[in-house]
Amino acid sequence: MLLAALLPSVLIALALAVHFTSTRIADIDRALVDRALLLTASLAPASEYGLFAGNSDILQTLADAALRERDVDGVVLFDRDGQVLVRAGVVRLPAPESFAGLGAPVRLESSDAHHLFAAPVFSEQAKPDPMFDDGSAELPGVSRLGAVVLQVSRAGSRQAQRELMWSAALITLGGLVLAGLLARALSDGVTAPVRSLADTVRRIEQGDFSARARTGARGILQVLEDGINRMAVTLGGTRAELERRVQDATAQLQTQKEVAEQASRAKTQFVDALLHDLSQPLMAMGLDIRTLKLRLRDAESSALLVRLERSSMKLENMRDVLLDVARLESGATQPRQTEFPLERVFDSLRHTFEAQAAEKGLVFVLHPTRLWCRSDPLLLERVLANLVSNALRYTLHGRVLIGARRVSDVSVRIEVRDSGQGIPAERLDDVFDEFVRLPGIDPGSGGRGMGLGLAIVRRLCALLDHTVSVRSRPARGSTFSVQVPRAPALASAPPEDELSGLRRLSRQRVALIDDDAALLQSLQQLLHSLGVDVIAGTSAGFVLRQLRQAGAPAFIISDYQLGPDSDGLRAVLSLRREFGEHIPALIMTGLAATRELEIELEAHGIPLVAKPVRPVVLDAVIGSLLDAADED
Repeated sequence: MLLAALLPSVLIALALAVHFTSTRIADIDRALVDRALLLTASLAPASEYGLFAGNSDILQTLADAALRERDVDGVVLFDRDGQVLVRAGVVRLPAPESFAGLGAPVRLESSDAHHLFAAPVFSEQAKPDPMFDDGSAELPGVSRLGAVVLQVSRAGSRQAQRELMWSAALITLGGLVLAGLLARALSDGVTAPVRSLADTVRRIEQGDFSARARTGARGILQVLEDGINRMAVTLGGTRAELERRVQDATAQLQTQKEVAEQASRAKTQFVDALLHDLSQPLMAMGLDIRTLKLRLRDAESSALLVRLERSSMKLENMRDVLLDVARLESGATQPRQTEFPLERVFDSLRHTFEAQAAEKGLVFVLHPTRLWCRSDPLLLERVLANLVSNALRYTLHGRVLIGARRVSDVSVRIEVRDSGQGIPAERLDDVFDEFVRLPGIDPGSGGRGMGLGLAIVRRLCALLDHTVSVRSRPARGSTFSVQVPRAPALASAPPEDELSGLRRLSRQRVALIDDDAALLQSLQQLLHSLGVDVIAGTSAGFVLRQLRQAGAPAFIISDYQLGPDSDGLRAVLSLRREFGEHIPALIMTGLAATRELEIELEAHGIPLVAKPVRPVVLDAVIGSLLDAADED
């Protein structure tokens, strides 16, 4: 009731305070403008003689005197040609044409910091009255000698306005406080028991079941007080029982959480160990096969090596699936967008799948394209490789076709078509889920049959912000499409020889460090076949001692895991400290979750390559590092 009585008065007081404060604020700014106009108007006739006589001393004295006026930032006097004769203080000079035709003092511009005024100086005192002249033209027969420009600061008026607002706010706040105290004093005697009960209920609601109401009231309020106190006792007992049950349940959940976390850590450690142990022999096998292909030239050995290489690539593909899943789950896979020709990715797909398609009796077609796109070339190749592998797996006869077409000026659609068994309409939404394998054909017959290929495609496309879709007709085949941003075509470099990056190290010294002796020997033999002088060892210390005798290396290749007391980064940094910080280097690893490691290595300009490293990938990485070193 008291609030209802006081509220209108409070609102009226606030409205009046706001109105009079805003009016006074406007008056303060208006007074500043009027005073500045008056000062500008008085400076103009005072400057007539000095401008007429060309006496700069008189003009400078006038300008300095005006500068001493409150809020004046600066004064500038111009001659009739718009040239500055005298300047005092700081003035933001306007363009001369902005006041060339003035007939009376005017305000040229305003900002939050200052006002700028200008007035013409005539050769006689009979000048236009600013009250009745718009300042647009000069009077006939009056000679213009120049102009006065005055800049006044708004800081003082702003300060006065702030002080006014603070004063109004404090006065209004004081009135509100006094009104509140009066209302509180009047209401205590009437509402104190009710408020005491309400406070007790609020404390009980917040969990304080020891709270008790003691108002000393009689009648119905006493009945209410007794009921509230009995409710607090009952709720306190119930809360104790619930807390005991919650503690028991929390202990059980904590135990289950620890078991789950331990299982997750064990799974991660198992996957890392498995991938690392798979990477070493697979990489050694791939390097040995590549070395043999460089050495053996007879047809029988070449055919045997082709079959051996095909089997090795199938094993690497299965390992790549596990690596993709592990890296995607850990967030280690991060795209590196760049512009490149699609033909480069198509060539890699042809090298990977042409033999596999021929083995199944399928026609494998890659339409040539001159289109360029913007994406991560390695991740996009992984997407298309999974789609092609899936198409080859579910196609018994016919063909698999890969092509690209321009959808618009900003996008390109890449399609992988097959003439396989197709996908039922009700299963189109399921094929991108994990461990989904369609019936009808043995999924394992084509290589990677774990039901993860299309799931990886969807997750990689989401990571790259590409759109993936599928359309299919049972018994007629399927078409998977990936839409990527289009990039302008650039002049491509001529095709290079096979392993051109590695061949650039011919007759140069390379430091090679890996704790796996078989992999170390395989990579050493491949480099020797290309004419590279290799200083190899299973520890950085051994290689460092050998290099001190042989000389500084031109390149460093190291495994990351070199034992409990060392790693690849320490090894590379130790060699660089000894022989030069400019030496290019790369580090290999068989670990699954490597994003943190990649970030750490990028700070030192060292790329991280996942094992098993195919010779073509190793060649490409080394070639790009050598190109960067040549540019530096």
